[in-house]
Amino acid sequence: MTDILDVWFDSGSTWNSVLGSGNYDAGEYPASLYIEGSDQHRGWFQSSLLLSCAVNGVSPYKTLITHGFTVDNKGEKMSKSKGNVMAPSKVIKQYGSEILRLWVALSDYQSDLKISDGILKQTAEQYRKIRNTFRFLLANVDDLEAYVSHDAYGELDRWILNKAGEVFASVKSSFDVYDFLRGFATLNHFITNELSGIYMDITKDRLYCEDKNDPIRRATQSAMAHIAKSMLGLIAPVLTYTADEILEYASDLFSEGMENVFDLVYVEVPKVEASFEDTLLIEARQSFSEAIDSLKKEKIIKSTLALEMVGDRHLLPIQNTKDLEDWFVVSAIKSSSEGEKLASFEVEGQTFTVHKAMASKCPRCWRFTSSSEDCACERCAKVVA
Repeated sequence: MTDILDVWFDSGSTWNSVLGSGNYDAGEYPASLYIEGSDQHRGWFQSSLLLSCAVNGVSPYKTLITHGFTVDNKGEKMSKSKGNVMAPSKVIKQYGSEILRLWVALSDYQSDLKISDGILKQTAEQYRKIRNTFRFLLANVDDLEAYVSHDAYGELDRWILNKAGEVFASVKSSFDVYDFLRGFATLNHFITNELSGIYMDITKDRLYCEDKNDPIRRATQSAMAHIAKSMLGLIAPVLTYTADEILEYASDLFSEGMENVFDLVYVEVPKVEASFEDTLLIEARQSFSEAIDSLKKEKIIKSTLALEMVGDRHLLPIQNTKDLEDWFVVSAIKSSSEGEKLASFEVEGQTFTVHKAMASKCPRCWRFTSSSEDCACERCAKVVA
């Protein structure tokens, strides 16, 4: 070809033709970021820097990202002769483009990136966890028409909002410096443990069994809506199609007029008064789960709602009794019980015992708080009436 002066001169002057010429809607000069493999330190990165500095006295980029090369799960270079090539088109056809992008975000791009069917299956499981979490949150806030005021949140709602605020700030900080691996690791840990593992589990009773417009239910819905919207702004740049689909199905309160993912901006969750320090409570919940694990395996109980706890409740920093019962998903927390003792566990050297609930199972909420199995408990009777 006769229109190439020199390959490194031509590639090194792309800042002028793409950004500086004004012929394309491609951003401003100097560029925010140049991305290439580790072999370009003496190649495109250097030729671009030399030409731009020679002509304009300024670097053509503000930041450089150097990434490694894609290798198989054994760390070997991909080649057709070895049969270990993972073509992006094949990955997209089998798993979808969202999984491919999430795999990139979950990889340490500063070193060589390993990829295999096994790794992609693990990535698909992480994607499914994120997607199912959004499905649960959206399903439970669909009838929410207005957010509650900040002073209307209960202890559990304030706990998760403060926890989400800390986590999302950390995730955004990681994303801002292109540390996607750390950011998604932090986000996945929060989704798996605090959000899905605890909050979404312990609030099902109030979401499903309280009156539709009960302030407790509306407060939990509001907390979930704020968390989902803030989290959506974090995952959207990577899981773009998923974010677009979420907006398509979201309520008007949630979407606030946003038509698609390009209208989406990251918003922080509301700052609310802190409720309790969770270290002791999480340890207690884990100890409780370990203590009753054999009861489930031996089919002595089907659900923890068939249990009541006995111990010094003032040792546990949740003030509201119902919230504390929800934290452990038991039907009662008492100072004594006539029910059969089934297990025990310790918290800060103090023993808590687990007993078979004495009341009958409510046919509506399944809590053992009813006078007989044929009638609803006092709470459910009021809601139904």
